[in-house]
Amino acid sequence: MSEGSRHETTMVRPCRAARQSLEALATGALWARACAGYLYWLVKERPPRRAGRVQAGDAAIFYRIYGSGDPVLLLHGGFMMAEAWFAQIPALARRHLVVTPDSRGHGRSGSGAGPITYRRMAEDAACLIRELGLAPAHVVGWSDGGTTALALAMQEPGLVRSLVLLGTPYNTSNYSPEALLKMEDLLHPHSPETLALRALRGLLNPERGSWPDFAARMGAMWRELPDFTAEELASVKAPTLVVACDRDEFLSAWPDPLKVFRETAEAIPGARMESVRGGKHAVLLQRPHRINHLILGFLDSA
Repeated sequence: MSEGSRHETTMVRPCRAARQSLEALATGALWARACAGYLYWLVKERPPRRAGRVQAGDAAIFYRIYGSGDPVLLLHGGFMMAEAWFAQIPALARRHLVVTPDSRGHGRSGSGAGPITYRRMAEDAACLIRELGLAPAHVVGWSDGGTTALALAMQEPGLVRSLVLLGTPYNTSNYSPEALLKMEDLLHPHSPETLALRALRGLLNPERGSWPDFAARMGAMWRELPDFTAEELASVKAPTLVVACDRDEFLSAWPDPLKVFRETAEAIPGARMESVRGGKHAVLLQRPHRINHLILGFLDSA
């Protein structure tokens, strides 16, 4: 490596680390705002809620339920947990039965053995829907949760009443080189996001000391999956809303930042696409009122 290349590398890495830290702080601030709103709602309205676990194969899946009405299943993103939906739960639970599980290996749910995949997490979601008597349920998925929702709609169409997809990839080809680099940064054991999520999971997860194995399995999934095709998307029968963001750090790329979202909506028969100008990957925290309005409006029509 030339002296110039070494100098460039030493300059780029600190810049990337600083940017990661700022992004982590910004996302943390958005989540803290959502948490405050959620806690205020709990104290003020005292909504009916309960928690439990369902055995899905070799993993116990944790869930919480709020409100009453037509069931809505909320599937969170990778390395996150049910609390990712703090900004949506109060709005949705006023009109629906809202179910928020922790995905396999995440939060308070067990990991089981073998690979973690979107199709396997869809099997877990199907088990949850059946055990709790939710079928057919509206399913709202963000990021990995959206990809899991797609797998669920393909594998168990009778369990899904409608789909709302936020920040959802359907194939690894959806990621730009910059997005793949960002994913590797997130998977680094000392990234700010990873350190925060590892600490939080360590407080909640019953499988003590399981983080290295869990992180390795998640990294393998992110690098190899999803692998759905446009033909598979065409098999989805549920009414579908694709929420498109033009500043999604993983799915938006120049010169057409909405390309992946448009491809998804065009591949699913009858799907609608609604765009959120300036929306980022964490749009559910960034623009909660807009997202809640879109979700509730779509559920009313589905």
